[in-house]
Amino acid sequence: MTTSVQFINGLDEEISGISLRKRKDSETKIVVLLFDHLQAIERLRAYRQQITNLWLRDEEGEIKVTPTGVKFFFAEDEDLSKVECSFEVDSEAVFERVMRFLHRYADENGFQFQPT
Repeated sequence: MTTSVQFINGLDEEISGISLRKRKDSETKIVVLLFDHLQAIERLRAYRQQITNLWLRDEEGEIKVTPTGVKFFFAEDEDLSKVECSFEVDSEAVFERVMRFLHRYADENGFQFQPT
């Protein structure tokens, strides 16, 4: 099974970047996924179906998360240039599961993790 990322069930999205952060005041981790474009927006489905969940699927199964923030960035010509979606992970077990997914996604799509 290949990995997939979906805001809308059945509509795969392509991650262009990943950033991992940690809250200063707690052990909560923050995963930030970057997208150069979103199929959900381009096909106007997001206007008919509110984006409230993000599904990460791989050979282990499905991880369903609720985005805590979605930022849209536009180029000078008002075209969408990128989207930043973040979600928080409070549990170490869930974070480890998300990391296994991200490693699989990275391997399939030629990503390399680099500390900043």
